[in-house]
Amino acid sequence: MGKMLNLLKDGDGRTTGQVGAAVRLAVGNPGYINELVDLMSYANPAVRMRAADALEKATVQHAELLARHKDFLLDLIEVATQNEVRWHLAQLVTRLELESDEIDDLARIFTKWFERADSRIVRTSALQGMAELAHKDASLIDVALKMTETALVSPIAALKARARKLKGPLERLKAD
Repeated sequence: MGKMLNLLKDGDGRTTGQVGAAVRLAVGNPGYINELVDLMSYANPAVRMRAADALEKATVQHAELLARHKDFLLDLIEVATQNEVRWHLAQLVTRLELESDEIDDLARIFTKWFERADSRIVRTSALQGMAELAHKDASLIDVALKMTETALVSPIAALKARARKLKGPLERLKAD
């Protein structure tokens, strides 16, 4: 590894370290995207978390930079257990150009995370991910709406808030 590892290795799991610098570097030189992707499998969980965070932030406006890493990201989301990596992956994979079978696989993962994840943020990210998938595949609108309704009665404040935000757009999507 190189420059990205040097930026992301210091500190424990409660700190973001130099994620901002990593994002600026990756946006300025997209070749560093490869290193961020590689670091999402690094042995140190804090580095994995920071790499996922930096990759997510660097590709908000540049989703095309993820295209060459599609297979890796889709494989990683199947096996990722670290919550901080999962919630960033939920955002990352919905930015990809997806085939129908890939959308189905992601819908299965998001449903499982929404129903069973021990992390509130992972559950909220799964709800958001399902809503994003519904925009790509109209057959998932009802599933996303059902998840939203479930979230609206959840005791988890973040999940309720996200559901309130998603409900109207999903209902409009269904009406169209």
